[in-house]
Amino acid sequence: MKRIIAGAVALLIAGGSYYGYKTYTGSEIKSSAASIVKEVSVSKGNVTAGVTESAAVSIESLEQTYDLSLTSTGISASVESGKSSSGSGSGGGNAAAGMGGGMPGMGGMGMSMGGMSSGKSGGSSGGMGSTSVSTQSESSAVQLVIDEVKITEGQSVKKGDVIMTITQESIDEARSELTKAVEDAKLALTQAQIDEQETKLSAQFEYDTRITEGKNAKTVYDTAMNEIARNINELYTQIYEVQTEISECDEEDEKQLTQLNTQLESLQLQLTSALNSRAAEELSAKQTYDEAVMYYDNAQDLYDVSVNDVGTASEEAQDAVDSAQADLEAFEEYIADGTIRAEYTGVITSVGYSSGDTLSADTAIASYADAESITVTVNVTEDDISAVHIDDTVEVDFLSYPDDIFEGYVSSIGSSSTSGSSNTVSYPVTVVITTTPETLLSGMTANVTFITKQVKDVLYVSNKAVKTEGKESYVLRKADDGSEEKISVEVGFSNGIIAEIKGVSEGDTLLIKGKES
Repeated sequence: MKRIIAGAVALLIAGGSYYGYKTYTGSEIKSSAASIVKEVSVSKGNVTAGVTESAAVSIESLEQTYDLSLTSTGISASVESGKSSSGSGSGGGNAAAGMGGGMPGMGGMGMSMGGMSSGKSGGSSGGMGSTSVSTQSESSAVQLVIDEVKITEGQSVKKGDVIMTITQESIDEARSELTKAVEDAKLALTQAQIDEQETKLSAQFEYDTRITEGKNAKTVYDTAMNEIARNINELYTQIYEVQTEISECDEEDEKQLTQLNTQLESLQLQLTSALNSRAAEELSAKQTYDEAVMYYDNAQDLYDVSVNDVGTASEEAQDAVDSAQADLEAFEEYIADGTIRAEYTGVITSVGYSSGDTLSADTAIASYADAESITVTVNVTEDDISAVHIDDTVEVDFLSYPDDIFEGYVSSIGSSSTSGSSNTVSYPVTVVITTTPETLLSGMTANVTFITKQVKDVLYVSNKAVKTEGKESYVLRKADDGSEEKISVEVGFSNGIIAEIKGVSEGDTLLIKGKES
């Protein structure tokens, strides 16, 4: 354990910072023997008493990295078209010889739903167009080239200071690339919006077609069935008429009789064919009718399926636009004036780049000894630990800067104790140093004073300058002519080294006298 009584401000010696001795003889100081006289100055500041412990300073190391990570997105929009018209047309009905008419077919629906599909005679209706947006994204960093490095190891910097500059050429190239990405994304968005509008129009057309065909399905079916029966009846009528002509034909008119027999055979063949295909044609008409009714009943569901993804492509394209725009804005913010600025306040411990290098996320721009994370952990004995509390303000001085006093606060008090060689129990106390000299390196020795009593902004002087006679205290003040004068003073708080004093003025020179050895 080490108990030290400390003063907050170092004593200043009259005539300068020199702290020494001077011998006065003759008329300067009347004495029967030579005396040693030391001059001290009355100063103003704080008088502090407390417990002082020492330890090495610890400074956290911080890294500033190139973190302009952007999303490079390639995007394209395309429409996959499967459109075709639907309707009714002339089917392949069995026509009677010599007649130009045929059985009307029904427009089949070229859509699919689940396992259903059709493509019947008379026409077909294809699938509607659908838009797809293809995006390809990868994390990347734009290529920025160092123009000039403005920092060196050991240099102190503040947050916001310029530490490097970037070549204008690399800035322009990166800006052009990012701007083009925004334009490409906007074009893809426009294409997606156009394609999706076409998809909606096509879906509406298909819906209207299904509704119309469904409503007309019964009429078309009845017409088809009547046409089948009409064709067969027409053949029967024609056969009957030819047979009548044959019976009335003169047997001697062989040529006419031959023609009628040939016509009769042809009509009988047509009738046989019509009768044989009648069942198939009626089944086909029924199937076409059933499909028309089915698509009529499911028209709304099929429409919903067709337009279900409408808007998805546009949303993806809009996301790509937003991402590309955000990348451009992040780039402009990061490199707005062509400089890279310090992210921390502290001392530079390493620099990762030289002029001409390309910034990379794999290499730190610079490393710092963080001025905001300077700590010292000292061991305080159990005799003194009761004077230490969390958030207490402490005074700190460094061996490298013996004339300066800095401040800190207690951030933690360890609960586990340690025993030294003399079996003295101590507790680790961590102090955060809040004010520091311009240059401070990790490992420097710091003296931490835990304040037990303090008077602020008072006049003080070395205890050795104060003399006492009975109840009276006095000092010897050096006059302008070099002589001394005895001045009565009032002594206040003393820490054993310096004392608060009243009755003199700041800057007065006092004399501390002693016999020459």
